[in-house]
Amino acid sequence: MINLLPEPKHLIEKQGSTRPFYKICLNSEEKNLDLNELLEITELRLWNYKEIKTAVGEGSDDGEMPVHIILSLNGLNAEQPELFKEQGYDLDIREEEIILKYENRAGFINAVTSLKMLLKESDGAYRLPLCQITDYPSLPVRAIAQTFSWYAGYGRFGFDSQLWGYEDWVQYLNICLDNKINQFNLVMYGYWPFDMEDYPETVFRDVPIKIWNAENRRWLTVRYTHPNLEEPYMDKFIRLAHKLEVKIFAYVGLNSYNGAFSIKHPEARMKAPKSSGFLNDFDSLCLSYPGTVDYIIESMRQIARLGFDGYTLEESEEGFWYCECDECKKRWHAISSSPGEAKHKANMWLLQKIYDAVREINPQAVIGIRAFRQPPLEKDPAFLKECVDSMPKDIMLFWAPGLYVPETEFPKWCDAFGRDRIWARDTESNSITSTMGRLYRTFKSNMIRYEDETNEQVIETDIRQHEGSVEMGVHGINGFMFEWYGLFMHLFAHGNYGWGSTMDEEEFYQRACELNFGALGETILYVMKNMITIHESQIPLCTTAFPFQKNKMTQEDIPAILAAKANHENLMAKIHMLQQEAGRNEKLYPWLTHFDRWENAERRNAVIYDMVLAALAYEREQDPEKKEQLLDEILYLNEKDFDIVKEMFFDINPVNETGVNSCMFPYHELKRLIHNIRHPEAPDDAIICSGVEALGWLWL
Repeated sequence: MINLLPEPKHLIEKQGSTRPFYKICLNSEEKNLDLNELLEITELRLWNYKEIKTAVGEGSDDGEMPVHIILSLNGLNAEQPELFKEQGYDLDIREEEIILKYENRAGFINAVTSLKMLLKESDGAYRLPLCQITDYPSLPVRAIAQTFSWYAGYGRFGFDSQLWGYEDWVQYLNICLDNKINQFNLVMYGYWPFDMEDYPETVFRDVPIKIWNAENRRWLTVRYTHPNLEEPYMDKFIRLAHKLEVKIFAYVGLNSYNGAFSIKHPEARMKAPKSSGFLNDFDSLCLSYPGTVDYIIESMRQIARLGFDGYTLEESEEGFWYCECDECKKRWHAISSSPGEAKHKANMWLLQKIYDAVREINPQAVIGIRAFRQPPLEKDPAFLKECVDSMPKDIMLFWAPGLYVPETEFPKWCDAFGRDRIWARDTESNSITSTMGRLYRTFKSNMIRYEDETNEQVIETDIRQHEGSVEMGVHGINGFMFEWYGLFMHLFAHGNYGWGSTMDEEEFYQRACELNFGALGETILYVMKNMITIHESQIPLCTTAFPFQKNKMTQEDIPAILAAKANHENLMAKIHMLQQEAGRNEKLYPWLTHFDRWENAERRNAVIYDMVLAALAYEREQDPEKKEQLLDEILYLNEKDFDIVKEMFFDINPVNETGVNSCMFPYHELKRLIHNIRHPEAPDDAIICSGVEALGWLWL
C-alpha cells in the first residue's frame, strides 16, 4: 500500500516503481513558466535529500528522472474546483517519467512535497511507486500556532521554539511543509521579540535570568536576549515562508500580555475590584490611563511594518471583572449590565482602533480575533448575533468552541459568523501539554484515569475538531504547537486532518510513524502511547489549584502506578535505541532532540511514581515519626526530579516580575507546601503558581 500523508483525495496505485534515479530534471513546453524558479522551490523542498540533484532539462541519461510540467488542471474533476486550482495538483508517476500538473505555485509545492514523501532508497539511488494522484486540501488554511515569545516575562523567559535561531525555524518550516501546513500563527505574549524604538523597556533584550551551572552546582545569573534580537532573522524568514506559500501571522493579545508594558508600568494596569481574589490582574492595561492605547496601537503598527500577513488578536477570557478606575466606570460600566459586558465593549472599541491603524499600513492584512469565550460556555444565539454585530464584517474568528461543550455548539457559531470567517477551533492539546512542566502527554493513554479529567485536551479531541471543521466547510484550522520537541504527532495530525482526511485514528498514528520513521515507526508509536505521565500537582499533598490535571492520585491508583514502574526499563531501552539510531542516521538526525526529551521525561516519570507512592503512604501512615520520614523521602525525590530537569532545560525558575510568583515546575511549590505541613505556626503564604497560563483557566 502506498503511504502518503496528508491523505490524498484520489490515489490510484499501479504495480511497480520507477527506474532508479539520483537526479530530477524539470522540463515543460509552457512558454510563460519560469523553470529556474520551480527548480529553486524543488531544491528547497528536498531539504533532507540533498544527495538528489536537480536540473532543468529532459533528463534522458541514466539516473535522471524527467518531470514534465503542465500548467493546467483542465479536464480533471474535483469536488472543490476553486481549492483544486489554488492549491491542488495532479501527478502521474510512470516508470520513465513523471507528469506534474498544477495551476498555482502552491499546487506545485504540494506536488513536489508528495513526490519527496514517496521517495524510497534503492541501492544508492531512489525510486517512486507507480501511481496517479489527484489531490487538494478541503480547507484553504491549515495553520499552526507556534510560540515565539509566550508569556515572556510574565511566567517564562525562554523555552522550546522560543530559543530557536534562523536555521532551527527553517528546519521546522520544512517539516511543517512536509505536512502541507501553510500558515504560522507566531505567538508573542510578553516582552516583544522585535525592536520598539519608543518603548525599549518592552523589548526582550538583556533580561536577567538564573540558569543552572552544573559545573559547580549553583545558580548563575545571566542576561538573555531573544534570538531574533541577537541576530535578527524575522525578515529573512518571512521572505522564505512567502516563497513557499506560507503566511506568517502575529498571535498577540488584544489587550493582554502585549510587550512588557504592564510589567514595567504597573500603574497603567487595569484596576481590580477591591478585595478581589484574582491573581491575574497584571496582564491587561487600563484603556483610560494616559498613553496605554497609544502604546498598544504602536505595537500593532510595528508588527504590520515587519511584514506579518495578519493578526490573531486574543481577548482574555476572564469576564468576571473589568477595570474599576473612575474613568472606565464612566466609559464602560455605565453602558453595560455586567463587568464582562463592560470588558467586551471596551475591547471591541480597541479592536476598531487596531483595525484602522493596521489597515493604514497594510490594507491586505487579515485581522482575526479569538474571543467570546467567557461563561456560559453554551451561548445564546442572540449573544452570538451581538458579537457578530460588534465588529467589522471582515474580521475573522480564530476560535470556535470544541471543548467542554457538545458538538452541536459549533454549528451555531458557523451560522452566526459565517463559515468563511471561521479560521480555527480550540484544538489545544499540545498547548496544554506545554503547561505540564516539560513532561510528555499526547494521548488519553498517557494518563491514569483520563476519564475522570475535566480537561479533554488530548490529540483525540483535536482530531475530532479538525474533522468537524472539514465537515462544516469553514475557512481553516489552527493546530496549537506550543512545544515541538517530543510532540510531533500533534503536527502530523494537524496536517492530515486539516487537509481533509477522515482516516481511522489508530491507522493514522501507525501510518504517520511508518512514513516519517520507517522501520523505527512501530517502536516510536509504542513509546508515545505507553509513557504514563503523572504531573507533580497530582500528588495528594499538592493542594494548589492547577486546572489542567485535576484528578489526584488515590490508593486505588497504586496498581496502575506499579504497572508503569514495571514498564519503565522497557521504555528506557527503546528510547536509548532510538537515540542511537537518530545519532548515526542523517535522515533521522532532526528527530534526535525529540528522543532526548523523551529520555528526560521518562526518567522523571520514574521518580514521580515514587513520589506519588510515598505521598499515598504518608496518607495511610498513622505513626508521626514515620510520617516525617515519608515527608523527607518526598523532598528527596522532589530534588531528584528537579535535578533531571536541570540537565536539559533552560527556563526553570519562578518568575515574579508581575508580582505573582509563577513557575512551570511544581518543585518550589511542593517544598512550600511541605514546609507548611511541618510548620503550621510559621506558614509560608507566597504561593508559586504552576504557570501563569493556568490563572485564566481556574474558572473551569
